[in-house]
Amino acid sequence: MNSSKVLLIVGLIAISCVTFSYAIKCYSCNTKDSCKSPKKVECTTSLANQTSTYLDIHHTGVNLNQTSPYLQCFYENIKSNYGDVRYKGCVYSTINACELPLRPAHNSGSVTRSCGKCDNKNYCNPAGRANIGAVVMVAIVLVGLVGRSIWV
Repeated sequence: MNSSKVLLIVGLIAISCVTFSYAIKCYSCNTKDSCKSPKKVECTTSLANQTSTYLDIHHTGVNLNQTSPYLQCFYENIKSNYGDVRYKGCVYSTINACELPLRPAHNSGSVTRSCGKCDNKNYCNPAGRANIGAVVMVAIVLVGLVGRSIWV
């Protein structure tokens, strides 16, 4: 077997081992201490629902029934007389979380707030990104080398 056939076989194996990840991965935490080393999670509707519950606790105008097939990473830091609130997680893309007004408990006195949604920076990855594991790459190379030595 010539080298072009070996390359074709290795190429077919490589294509079959590539996986597509349609879920976005985000940091997740809900306290000042836990946000010092947040967990890395794959976004799910369950996590987005938890964020909606969080938003309803600290904001007015939250629609707990609002969903979307698309998820984004979300973070918020609120410093007020109510306390120091830190949150990172997943949110439905249709929820304008950073535009929601704060509950009155936060609005008494000085309030500092930072908020953001993303799907392409920090620990945000765009949907449909191809991933391939290092173990799979090593296996492909070994199969190619063994195949070449057997058929050449």
